[in-house]
Amino acid sequence: MHITLKAALSISALALLAQVHGQLVWSNNENHKSGGHVPPPAPRPVVFYHGMGDSAHSKGMEELFESVRTLAPTIYIHSVQLAESESDDKKAGFFGNVNDQVDIVCKQLKENPHLEGGFNAVGFSQGGQFLRAYVQRCNDPPIHNLITFGSQHAGVSDIPGCVNSDPSCSLMRTIVKAGVYSSYVQNRVVQAQYYKDPHNIPRYLESSIFLPYLNNELGAKNASYAENLKKLNALVMFLFEEDITVKPKETSWFGFEDENGNIVDLEDQDIYIEDWLGLKEMDEKNKLIYETLKGEHMQFSLEEFAEKVTIPFLLELEEPGLSTKARSQLNRLRIKQLRQQQQQQHDYQRHSRESRFKLQILD
Repeated sequence: MHITLKAALSISALALLAQVHGQLVWSNNENHKSGGHVPPPAPRPVVFYHGMGDSAHSKGMEELFESVRTLAPTIYIHSVQLAESESDDKKAGFFGNVNDQVDIVCKQLKENPHLEGGFNAVGFSQGGQFLRAYVQRCNDPPIHNLITFGSQHAGVSDIPGCVNSDPSCSLMRTIVKAGVYSSYVQNRVVQAQYYKDPHNIPRYLESSIFLPYLNNELGAKNASYAENLKKLNALVMFLFEEDITVKPKETSWFGFEDENGNIVDLEDQDIYIEDWLGLKEMDEKNKLIYETLKGEHMQFSLEEFAEKVTIPFLLELEEPGLSTKARSQLNRLRIKQLRQQQQQQHDYQRHSRESRFKLQILD
């Protein structure tokens, strides 16, 4: 989905965030050279991959890029673009073969001389799992830190809804109704390629052309997928606490639902237990970072992005370690508690409805 920025911060406010961390980083200001100060090395380049319904250089994306440049004026930013025009790039987020699109991204990033030494990457919504596909399938040049926002790492149990009556989105949902696992739909509709029916896993494994391969869920495992993913310095996964667009929201952390609608967290799944993708080993090395953002899908402020992403993971002013591990554990515990509270509220409401119904019968 496209980015919804909660509020726009002023340039001075963003600069202040960097000053809180000691200095305005990577500035071209000559004052850095006076007084014996040695400027820090230039930050790694950053690659962004937009989500469904958005485009590489939309207004929201450009505002975000500017906020990053405010903190690091010399940083190089590349935004993945699958088509020349903005409208066609947006359509590519709905229609096409994801495997072919990942191949295009691999070629696009490989041919960019600014990225040859490696880079950090940020994927919004479906752009997150597509960047993970880049890591697993090519990773040349390599990604250092991969940050994903509300991404559907474990798939979705329902096709995402549409915002603002988007015609491409409406057409996508109409086509999907013809049969999400049919060959026609699978090879043409992007969202169908990461749809995972919790009531019919065998059909998903048999017919889906993208996600079961990416997640090494089939009998024959691709060992290079795990080896490439483990090369990441950190996989930072943001979950939106009030997300109702992506179902279940826990898919942002590789969680998914069973046939009864109960959420099964990553650590309780075979993909983790048997370490099909190296996620267990990464977790043990503090490379998996679980983060949260309050609000609905893809809604955040520039200040939140600066504090939680730009400063620690793009400018790398904080090293992932025990502090991030402790925060990840607290975030996971808090989401579990929130889920339990929501379930209790649901059970209470259902019990109240049943009680009222029984009273009406007695009356």
